[in-house]
Amino acid sequence: MNDPRLFIAIGAMALVTGLWRVVPFVIPRDSRLATILFGDHPTLRVVGPALLVGLTVATFGQPLLSQPSWGHVLSYGIGGVATAAVWRAVGSLGLAVVAGIIAYGCSSYFATFYSN
Repeated sequence: MNDPRLFIAIGAMALVTGLWRVVPFVIPRDSRLATILFGDHPTLRVVGPALLVGLTVATFGQPLLSQPSWGHVLSYGIGGVATAAVWRAVGSLGLAVVAGIIAYGCSSYFATFYSN
């Protein structure tokens, strides 16, 4: 987990999430852009999770493809399942990401521990 791309991806996710949360305070409430961005349209509800999935696939896809092993695949799978399960159970995307990172880290540690 010392790959610099991991920190770049975390920074990009933080930047996108931060901008998404700041924009409502910057633009006027009665503007057309505010109506489009913050209306109750179901298509816009998926923007946050879609960005998260896109950044995750871009960040972790390359190492997984370059070093395919059962330990790597299992670690990524456990992290993904933990993220989805916590998001479904709690409904908090932030908590789900933290749970996924912890699950990935623990499973990665045990996969390396048992492979030696």
